[in-house]
Amino acid sequence: MLNGIYSYEVLKMRNRIVVWGADVEDNKVLLAIELDADENKIHIWSISDRDCTEEFYNLMMSDWREGREVEFPNNKKHLIRELTMADSILPDDLKVERTDIISRAQMEWHFAVLTSKLYRNFKNDMEEISDKVKRLEFFDHEVWEEMRNLWSNVQKQIMDKNLFRDHIDSLRKKSDSIFEELKKLRESQKNESLEKSKEILDQFINKIQELADRLNSGGVIKSIFDELVKIQNELKSIDFLDRGHVRKLKSKLDQVFQAIKSKRESKTANAGNNNWKEHVNQRMEGIAQAIQRIEHSLKLDQKDIDFENKRIATTNGQLEAQIRVAKIKMIEERMRQKQEKLDELLKVRDGLEKKQEKLQVREEKDKEKLEVKKKIKIEEKKIKEKISQEIQHHQEELADSEEKLMRAAEEIKEGKKASKSSETQSDLDQSSEQSPDGIPGPAESEPEVQSTESFPEHQEPNDIVSSDPDETIKE
Repeated sequence: MLNGIYSYEVLKMRNRIVVWGADVEDNKVLLAIELDADENKIHIWSISDRDCTEEFYNLMMSDWREGREVEFPNNKKHLIRELTMADSILPDDLKVERTDIISRAQMEWHFAVLTSKLYRNFKNDMEEISDKVKRLEFFDHEVWEEMRNLWSNVQKQIMDKNLFRDHIDSLRKKSDSIFEELKKLRESQKNESLEKSKEILDQFINKIQELADRLNSGGVIKSIFDELVKIQNELKSIDFLDRGHVRKLKSKLDQVFQAIKSKRESKTANAGNNNWKEHVNQRMEGIAQAIQRIEHSLKLDQKDIDFENKRIATTNGQLEAQIRVAKIKMIEERMRQKQEKLDELLKVRDGLEKKQEKLQVREEKDKEKLEVKKKIKIEEKKIKEKISQEIQHHQEELADSEEKLMRAAEEIKEGKKASKSSETQSDLDQSSEQSPDGIPGPAESEPEVQSTESFPEHQEPNDIVSSDPDETIKE
C-alpha cells in the first residue's frame, strides 16, 4: 500500500501544466500542456513570450491550470501527441527549463490514462446493475450481493490507490444511489438504530466535555490525551453509529485535541531559550526528524514497489498489470526526488554539526575566561582584605602611640605640680623660722590690707601706718 504523502499527491494530480521553454530556434515560449485521458492524447500549445502579457501569464497559472478556460493569443501553435511510456510528451524541437516537471507529468499521466480505463469499466458495470434495480419490484438479495461485490472490488482499487479522487467520488455517488434504491426495497430499522446511536452519542459527548473542562481547569495534559485516545478507539469498534453522529463526535474530539496541542505549544514557547546554541540544536532535531521521515518514506516506497511487483506476477488482467507498471515508474520518480531532498538535508546536517563543534569550543573558551575572571576577583578580594587589615593595624598602632603620649603628658604635668608644691612648702618653712613671735611672715601684710579698706576715702593709708609692728597688731 502506498504511504499517505504519495496517495495525497496522486489524488491531487493535475492534467494541465504551464512551463517556460524554447522552440527549435531557441526563442522563448510559454508551453500549455493538457492531458486528454479518455483519448490518451497530449495537447500542446506554444505561445511566444512576445505575445504573453503579465495578465495572460497570471491567468494561465491561476485559472487555466485549475481547469478554467482562458482565451489564447491568435499566434498560438497547437500540437497533439500520443501519450506513450517510451517517448517524451514533448517533441524534440521544444525544450523546457523545468525538465523535472515534464518527466513527472509523463509518469503520472500514463498512470492517469490507465486509471481512466479502469474507472470506465467500473462505471459500465454499475450502470448495468442500476438498470436491474430499476426493474425490481421487490428486494432481491442476489442483486444486493452483486452490487456489494462490485463495490468491494472498487474499494480494493481505492485501497491500492489506482483511482483518482473524482473517479472515487463518482463511483461512490453511483453506488450510493443504487444501494439507496435497494434499501428502500428492504425493511429498515432506521429509527431504532438512530435512537440507539443518539444514546451512545450523548454518552461520548458528555465524556469528551468532561475532559475539555478538566483541560481548561489545568488538568494533567498527558492523562487527558490518553483518555481521548481511548475514546477514539472505542468509537472505531462501534459499527452501528449514525454517520452524522460519528462526524459530530470526531469534530468534538478534534477540538479537544487541538486545544491540547495549543497548550503544549504555548508551554514550549514560554519555556524556550532563544540563544544561538539552542537554535542550532532545534534545527538539528528538526533536520533529524525530517531525515527520519524521508528515510521511512523511502522504505515504504520500496515496499510499495515490491508489493506491486508481486501483484504483477500474480495478476491475470493486462490492464491491471499496466497500471501497476505505471505505478512503479511513478513511485521510482518520487523516490528519486525524495533521495535528492535527503542528500540536501544530510549536507545541511553536516554543516550544523560543524557549527555545533565550533560552539562547543567557544563555550569551553568562555568557561575558561569565566574561571580566570573568578580567580582574578578572588585575588582582588584577598588584596583588598589584606590592605584593610594593614590599615586597621596601623590605626591601632597610632591609637596606642597617642595613648602613650597622653600618659607621658599627664606624668609631666603631675611632676611639675609636685615640684611646685614642694617649693612652696620649703618657703613656708623658712618664713616660720625667721618670725620671732611665731607668726608666719605672710600674715604681717594682711592687717595693712584690712586697715586700708576700713579708712575713709580722703585719708591715705601711709599717713597712719605705724612703723612699729607690735602696735599694728594691737590695733
